[in-house]
Amino acid sequence: MIGRLASFGCMLLLLAACASQASPTAQSLPAANVSLAQNLSLAEGTVQIGEQIPELSYEQAGKKVSLSDFRGKVVVLNFWQTTCVPCRTEMPDFEAIARERQDVVFIGVNKDENAEVVQRFASEIGVSYVLPLDRDGSISQAFNVNYLPTTYFIDPNGLVQKIHVGAISRSQTLKLISDFGQP
Repeated sequence: MIGRLASFGCMLLLLAACASQASPTAQSLPAANVSLAQNLSLAEGTVQIGEQIPELSYEQAGKKVSLSDFRGKVVVLNFWQTTCVPCRTEMPDFEAIARERQDVVFIGVNKDENAEVVQRFASEIGVSYVLPLDRDGSISQAFNVNYLPTTYFIDPNGLVQKIHVGAISRSQTLKLISDFGQP
C-alpha cells in the first residue's frame, strides 16, 4: 500500500512539473485577439464516429456560425476548461497549428465557465481561435464528454472520424488532420 502511494505521489509530482513548464510553442506566439462566442446550440442527434456531426452553432460578432459553414475543411472540436492542466498544455499547439493551417478550423468549447475567466485565460496563453461557452454543460453532455480534454476530429464532409480523450500532442494532431482529409 505504501509503495502504491509513493508511486502515485511521484506521478503527481511529475505531472505538476510538466504542467508548470511553458510550452516552447506558447512562448513564441504573438498576442492573440480572443474570440469568445455566445449562444451555443446543438441540433438533436448523437455524436458517434463515422456519422455526420449534428449541427452545432454559435454567435460570433453578432453573426450565427454553424459547423456546416466549414464543409471542405477539417474541424478540430476541443472541449476544455481553464482548470484542466492537460487542456492548458495542448492549447498552445492548437493555436500554432491554427495559425499555420488555414485549411483547418479549431473550435474550443469551454465547459461550464464564465466569459471573464475564459477571456482572461485565452489572453494569457494567446488563443485566437473561437471559444464558444457551454455554460450549462448541455453541449458537452450531448457530445458524451465525460473527461477533459476531449477532442473531436471532423473530416471535410462533416463526419466524425476520431474522438480523442486526454491531451493530444502537436504531432498526433497533425497526423490526424492529414489522415482525415488535409495533407
